[in-house]
Amino acid sequence: MSKEIELGITVGGVYLTVSGTYHPEEPKIYYDSNLEGYPGSYAEFELESVQVDGTEIIDIISDAIFDEIIDKVLENQKD
Repeated sequence: MSKEIELGITVGGVYLTVSGTYHPEEPKIYYDSNLEGYPGSYAEFELESVQVDGTEIIDIISDAIFDEIIDKVLENQKD
């Protein structure tokens, strides 16, 4: 079940408040009662907001920072 989350993370020594929608991993099902399966899916995070001290910066962050934020959020959700 998807859920909206907001958390603080540090990237490159800068504290960021990030929010978005987290979609948990779905397990692979080889066969169900209809003899059909489901390939499963990886956990995903749809990043919607990145703030520094209340200022929105999502439009000016690099692709590398964007990806690092998503990786950190997904790692945090495993705990």
